Amino acid sequence: MKHLLPVITTLLCVSFYTQANDPAGKTILARGSVLAVDGSSEQQRQLQRRDTVFGVDRITTGEKSKAQFSMSDGGLIALKENSELNIANYEFDDNTQQGSASIELLKGGLRSISGVIKKNGGSYSVKTPVGSIGIRGTHFEVQLVEGNVFLAVWDGAIDLTLENNSVVSLGDNEAFSFAQITASGEVLKTTRAARVFDQNIVTIDPKDDNEEETEQASVTEVEVNAFEADTDTMDIYSEQQFQTVSSASLVDQIAQRQGVFNYEASSFNVNSSVGAVTDFAMTMAVDFDNGTVPDGEISFNDAGGNWYAAYSGLINLSELDLAVTFASHGNNKAEGDVDAIFLNDLDNITGNFNLNEINNPDVNASGSFKLEP
Repeated sequence: MKHLLPVITTLLCVSFYTQANDPAGKTILARGSVLAVDGSSEQQRQLQRRDTVFGVDRITTGEKSKAQFSMSDGGLIALKENSELNIANYEFDDNTQQGSASIELLKGGLRSISGVIKKNGGSYSVKTPVGSIGIRGTHFEVQLVEGNVFLAVWDGAIDLTLENNSVVSLGDNEAFSFAQITASGEVLKTTRAARVFDQNIVTIDPKDDNEEETEQASVTEVEVNAFEADTDTMDIYSEQQFQTVSSASLVDQIAQRQGVFNYEASSFNVNSSVGAVTDFAMTMAVDFDNGTVPDGEISFNDAGGNWYAAYSGLINLSELDLAVTFASHGNNKAEGDVDAIFLNDLDNITGNFNLNEINNPDVNASGSFKLEP
């Protein structure tokens, strides 16, 4: 028996070491300072694109930094700047398609799309300073701000078990999809997202009792010309976005692709407040090696002159995080935004844009597009 104890102890240590060093996922984007610390050896490494992350890794992002990971079960995790995430456990068996995952957000914010583990009924939880989140759905976001925890459920549902064992449920088949847990433990539910999230809809105001009864604001519809009869381009974009955000395989394809691809408009619907639109052109360069959109342009004419917009951005999971860097209409300065996602094995980019003159917002243009290499 004395001889068995060292053997058993050794086997247990080997088992733990093996689990801890099993790949938990792969880095698909690392911008700025993105570090991983091995929880068992405390060894630190700088993460780069395609680097493996392991069980019991603690991952941190610095100022103006971000990271995205494709997990072993096809799930996705995106970390914002100044964040810290502990991968307490992430095990998945390719043969049985079963597994379990437990991660802990210590600082900052994350967005996650659950994979096969949750789809097949496995345990998937996210620990926060106020309690543990059990995942019933696919797409959710958590942000820690000065002792407050902000939650957003974009698809599916979550159950947050607080330290007092009470449960906060959000998402599908629940009254609310968004909530804030204050530093004092107060639960504030709302149908609109807080400004801390990238979607930036509206701040949660605990003093506004009517806020909880309002329905989530929908995207303003854009009136379009009949390039495609009886087609609402905003509805099409929303549907495509929903389909894509649930596709982990598309993110894997992004991780595999290399080089810079130049996309151009193959179809479009555009409307201007000052008349018919002509000579539409749109281009986008996508650098898959660095996870960026270094250059993009939109140009077309209407009765008021030439609309022009330059934009750039980042690959953000299966979406493109874009920002207009310069815009004009004739001799007038303009502003706007561009939203886009990948489709069809990265062979298409589809989305919409909105532009308006800064000093005269009633002069505006908007539309949808599809780009191909």
